[in-house]
Amino acid sequence: MYSRNSLASVLIASGLLMGAQRASASAETSSSSSGAALDEIIVTAEKRSESINDVGMSITAATGLQLQKLGVTDVADFTKVVPGFTYENSVYGTPVYTLRGVGFNDYIMGSEPAVSVYIDQAPLPYSIMTKGVALDVERVEVLKGPQGTLFGENSTGGAINFIPASPTDTFHSGVDVSYGRFNDVTTGGFISGPITDALTARFALSHESADGWQYSDTRPSETNGRKDFTQERLLVDWHPIEDLHFRLNVNGWHDTGDSEAAQFERFKPKDPANPLTQFIYNAILPQPVAPANDRVADWQPGFNFTHDDSFYQIALRGDWNVRSNLTLTSITSYSQLDANEPIDTDGTTICNFCWTAQDGHLTSISEELRLAGENGPLRWMAGGNYQDQVADQTDVAVLNSTGTTIPTPDGPFYIDHVRNTLNQEPITKAGFGSLDYSVTNQFTFQASARYTHQRRTLNGCLADDGAGPYGVRIGTPLGILSSLLSGSPTTVPEGGCVTLSSTTFKPVLVTSSMTESNLSWRVGANWKPQEDTLVYANAARGFKAGGYTFTGGNSTAEFAQPVNQESVLAYEVGYKRSFLQRRVDVTAALYYYDYDDKQFLGVDTYPIFGNLPTLINIPKSYIVGGELNLVVRPVEGLTLSLGGTYVKSRVKTAPSGPTLDGYGNEVSYVGESFPETPKWQGVGDIEYDFPLTGDFSGMVGGTVTARSASQSVFGGNADFTVNSYVLLDVRAGVQTNDGRWRAWLWGRNVTDKYYWTNVTFLVDTLDRLAGMPATFGASLSYRY
Repeated sequence: MYSRNSLASVLIASGLLMGAQRASASAETSSSSSGAALDEIIVTAEKRSESINDVGMSITAATGLQLQKLGVTDVADFTKVVPGFTYENSVYGTPVYTLRGVGFNDYIMGSEPAVSVYIDQAPLPYSIMTKGVALDVERVEVLKGPQGTLFGENSTGGAINFIPASPTDTFHSGVDVSYGRFNDVTTGGFISGPITDALTARFALSHESADGWQYSDTRPSETNGRKDFTQERLLVDWHPIEDLHFRLNVNGWHDTGDSEAAQFERFKPKDPANPLTQFIYNAILPQPVAPANDRVADWQPGFNFTHDDSFYQIALRGDWNVRSNLTLTSITSYSQLDANEPIDTDGTTICNFCWTAQDGHLTSISEELRLAGENGPLRWMAGGNYQDQVADQTDVAVLNSTGTTIPTPDGPFYIDHVRNTLNQEPITKAGFGSLDYSVTNQFTFQASARYTHQRRTLNGCLADDGAGPYGVRIGTPLGILSSLLSGSPTTVPEGGCVTLSSTTFKPVLVTSSMTESNLSWRVGANWKPQEDTLVYANAARGFKAGGYTFTGGNSTAEFAQPVNQESVLAYEVGYKRSFLQRRVDVTAALYYYDYDDKQFLGVDTYPIFGNLPTLINIPKSYIVGGELNLVVRPVEGLTLSLGGTYVKSRVKTAPSGPTLDGYGNEVSYVGESFPETPKWQGVGDIEYDFPLTGDFSGMVGGTVTARSASQSVFGGNADFTVNSYVLLDVRAGVQTNDGRWRAWLWGRNVTDKYYWTNVTFLVDTLDRLAGMPATFGASLSYRY
């Protein structure tokens, strides 16, 4: 299914309106006679089609053409589109999405995000599955705030729903080509049309390849960051009778590009008293500190960063109009990801045995069945959902750290080669319903609820993986410890578990389970004092499921410690208004989130492995914030937009366990802001479209994104600060007035701003992950 030579689709260049809620996000639009009015947006945020100005929540919508112009190829690029959205590359490369300060940072592939992502309402339950979602889309809708009643738990931050471009009743096709810096070539296309009177189909695909954008600090001829990414989608629509519609969606992608290499900042021994410390310090000291250059990094000679990740999803949706005011909908989907991702964990050339290889197998089966109806002023919906997931991951890690020693009667053993296995299988069942009642043409009251029950099982252990670079198996010293503590001889076979039982002190495969249930709800009121004005207020409670993560699990007491489900009680008031015959659009919102048991990635100290990331629950915390979006079209062809958010987050109560900073020092989390949560964010855009000749028009524009500083971990240590930055993108192009031909020149981060996306400390080195440098290119698009 996946071929490097596949023809590819949807080129990306630069963009029009970002995140404002007035870009033309649907073919269902209306405009004034002057042609200068902003288009009306039709969205399906509440699983029915309605104007965005009639929905009492904060929503950002954008068309596929806008995403294409802005260069948005996956969810990570939404910082250009959605005010208040942040993306961070986690320690091991798993993407972390945050909305309004609500996110979930865990480094395992089986991490379930707090901002959920869907393709036409079919879930992508793991954020690592979302790489190819922006292929050939009609529009995308970003819903802010807890969305648990309609989109399920694990959407405490919000939900992002991508709506693919639909098959057409007549033949259409398109080709896109792009070339940019680092020999970045994207080619693609689509073909769409009828097969029979009742059957239409659309096939789209794209392929991107590029040379490495990073080069070694000590070996400048060696590069990293190569791209090789293919994505495909087949949509088939079937209308066997007028009131019955089925859509089959088969989509997938294959990624054999490179993981990003880290930039070495400083050596920081986890255990300064360890006799190995001086040896490592003397070896690493000659390693140069990475300069303030986004392209410079380092890694061990000959290290292979190449991914081998494959994903596919099959989704079948059916809609039956039982009566004119009653619709039955079924959405069945299966998703599968198989991934192998190697990562150099220290950013130096000295440690030839500091790396991790992640192997993951993630699957999800989902079924949603719902019935929606309308009776005069009352609109209602009721349904159920079932989801069966498997997250099976194995990490082989070679971590030469000064903290990884085991004292035994035979002397200290230095541990450098381990394997972690973790299998989680959550099964979730839910029932939900919603009611909207229009008291008058101006007042509408809403209420919705969802009851969710989940059972999650765990199997896994820390395991022997044979001899590491030093020729020492971890099973040898832990076998000695087990023999000593248990009072009977223990031999650990190669490949066997070395996690010791807290009661028998013998190696065991750890098994555990947790069962949780919750009731999400939302109530709200909408007031429309006039046609183009909406004032709304709502309150909602949302939940995110608990779970497990990897730890330095050398005992069962440590390995099987889960985090409990988190809950948020969110209050929001908002205002939407259009002025001057829809040439000016203003949206604003204020919100307060009261959190119980907020899940975070903290730090704990483990025997043998020292300080390691681990999941924790913060008993009490809160977020207070606001956002303002303005879109203006003062004259024909000129569009100005500006979006900004303010987020203040605070920890009110410290967790019961240790509260450590990134280096393992005891601190107090109370009063601290959430990690990865900048206080200020802004997105601004200007575009001017103008006529050139009778057949051609031109376009020039630019996009600015900005954010304030944040911390990558708790503790307030300046070493873990992700600095503030401002990025500038520009574009200019021409197109035929019939839209068949388009050509752009574009530049992204044109000032070559050096910025970071994360700061990490895994072994004995502090490292940075840099953002992309300046890139320039050209794009050509043709539609038939």
